[in-house]
Amino acid sequence: MYAGPSARSADVSLRDDMPDPRSVPDWNAARRLFPVLERWAHLNTAAFGPLPSVAATAAREHLRTRNRNASLDFPEWFDRLERIRGKIGQLIGASPRDIAFCPNAGTGLSWLLRGIEWRRGDEILAFEHEFPNNLYAPQLLDALGVAFRPLPSPRTAFDADTLLDEVGPRTRLVLLSTVNYSNGLRAPLEEVAAELRRRSVLLCLDATQSVGALRHDLEASPADFLVAHGYKWLMAPEGAGFAWIPPTTRSWLAPSITSWRSHRDWMNFEHLHHGRPVLPESAAAYEGGVQPFSALFGLEASVDLILRLGLDRIETRVLGLAERCREIVAARGGVLHPAAKGPAASQIVTASFPRLDSARLAAHLRESRVAVSVRQGNLRVSPHFFNNETDLRRLSDALAA
Repeated sequence: MYAGPSARSADVSLRDDMPDPRSVPDWNAARRLFPVLERWAHLNTAAFGPLPSVAATAAREHLRTRNRNASLDFPEWFDRLERIRGKIGQLIGASPRDIAFCPNAGTGLSWLLRGIEWRRGDEILAFEHEFPNNLYAPQLLDALGVAFRPLPSPRTAFDADTLLDEVGPRTRLVLLSTVNYSNGLRAPLEEVAAELRRRSVLLCLDATQSVGALRHDLEASPADFLVAHGYKWLMAPEGAGFAWIPPTTRSWLAPSITSWRSHRDWMNFEHLHHGRPVLPESAAAYEGGVQPFSALFGLEASVDLILRLGLDRIETRVLGLAERCREIVAARGGVLHPAAKGPAASQIVTASFPRLDSARLAAHLRESRVAVSVRQGNLRVSPHFFNNETDLRRLSDALAA
């Protein structure tokens, strides 16, 4: 496996700045890895997560060593990707063989939708306030006779029956975000996944708004496909995403991309196969050719940071920070989403302000260097583990103004 300069530089930064993972995390040390926090109260990870310095260093180091070594070490770059698959597997409880890299969540979703042998009359379900990926792509399958039915988004408690009651005999696929981008609702994955599996209905999860902040248990939530882009809660460069494609799905899902890496012996660079390819058995068969190494090496550094801090500790911290944000927003006159409490609550906080335009309010907060977003007319606040009470106090003060 590759152990070149970029890997070492990231590891050194972590050893210098972070405590032993068995001890209580030093959140202040972790915070120092994010230069943006010197000027901004960055409470906008649901839009773009800031890049930790170790990730930026890893990406730059790859580009520097690529020229320095005349790219003669490029086989080692692919070896390093195998190591990254293992680390992503630790985050979501998956085998490295089931991880495929994709440039964004939309690409991963297309692998699935274009690989299903649709029957005329098949139905796809998703909530009407899902991320647009899950709304646009299924509607473009209408030429194949596939119907898309958007469901009313849960307005209060998000229990499994909200979705399962809508599943009918023609339902072939359900598209669902682990955490909804526009209202912050956390899906009841265990109940939904188990029942859909029992009914032989496919389930595709978009984990972009949760992986890196919340724990995942794919054994307890047996989905058929999962996709995530890393630029949000994984704090990675754009273009670094992944799909989880288990063996049961790979047994029938044909790759939609063909490249020189489509043959299982593609690493025999000096004698590449020139006949009909024999596909690799792992999920890497779906990837295509050369990968965005600098982005993926930056992703690795961020994943290293998450694993060192401990995903269980990160989840506890971000949910606690989100609850404090809810208290602040409510104290300043915000009307929280009705399901902001209980098991449906996540690390994404959404609220409206009577008689105030959310877009103008967000612009005012930016003038105070408090970064938030507006989605579907609501103010959206999304803290990550690097945020602290200072950031929340700046949010409170800016809202008060």
